[in-house]
Amino acid sequence: MATKIAGFEIGSHAVHIAVVAKSGVKKVICEQLPLGSVREGRIVSYDALADFLKLTCKKKKIRFDYAAVILPQDLCFCRRVSSPVMTHEQLMVNLPYEFRDFITTEKDQYFYDYAVLDVKNDPDSGEPKEMDIMIAACLKSTVQDYKDMFRRAGIKLKTAIPIEIAYTNILSGTPEGHSHCIIDLGHTAVRLYMYNGGGYESAHTVEYGMGMLDDIIADALHVDPFVAASYREANHEDCQNLPACREVYQNLANEIQRAIYFFRYNNPDLELEHIHLSGGGAKIMPLRDVLSDVLSVPVLDCSELIETDGSGDYESALSAIGAAKQ
Repeated sequence: MATKIAGFEIGSHAVHIAVVAKSGVKKVICEQLPLGSVREGRIVSYDALADFLKLTCKKKKIRFDYAAVILPQDLCFCRRVSSPVMTHEQLMVNLPYEFRDFITTEKDQYFYDYAVLDVKNDPDSGEPKEMDIMIAACLKSTVQDYKDMFRRAGIKLKTAIPIEIAYTNILSGTPEGHSHCIIDLGHTAVRLYMYNGGGYESAHTVEYGMGMLDDIIADALHVDPFVAASYREANHEDCQNLPACREVYQNLANEIQRAIYFFRYNNPDLELEHIHLSGGGAKIMPLRDVLSDVLSVPVLDCSELIETDGSGDYESALSAIGAAKQ
């Protein structure tokens, strides 16, 4: 029987689960999290969330062999750097110093990891000279909290990675010089991830997300924001097209366009070819239409990036799919 891996992305509003096998994506699930279970990107009670994940997997009949999870962005640091060619042992000694501007506690409290993207040779000798690498750091206590949570849920957790690596997995095989942007339309923020080929380049954050739409819908339909989120997802009474919501779409598109201009200014040799959407906002059609109209780069469906063997909301679960591919 083929191995099935489940990728988990636990956001501030929902959990996305993607089951992936060698043949492609088998199943994707999105479940709204219990109210107050995640605050400011951090899990409030790991035990309560473990019970929720266990119940969700049982209720949705999700079957898999082991799991991979996306680590919270503010608890995990990820960078792309150049380094002289080193051995594994030398890299592990030097990695903590690459994060000296980010890490404020003792460096031995963190796990460090890396992935080699490319090795450049000396033009004269032909010997390896420089490495292009992705590096990551995360608190050991954070990793242990996630291990314990998944163990309580009865799930075998094999891998924990930052979202930048998850999207790298999605874009693996893209030739160098072909640049893509993945826009994660999250609940509390919208984040742009820029890639050259399959290699991560940079990120930009817009400090508001789909939660702003929930507040607008809550006021218009006289419900609380938690209920408004389900209304937004179902487009209840065409609430996605409320004038105030459309104003948010326009403002967001303008913010993203400015970030794209900034990326092009700093990377004049790279031509940003395509934009792909991810996260809970990816299925809001009025937002997609505004982005397509305003942005100077084509907004494409994610179907060209992943192989599917089932049905589901693949774009919303794109990061979870990338985690399962680790």
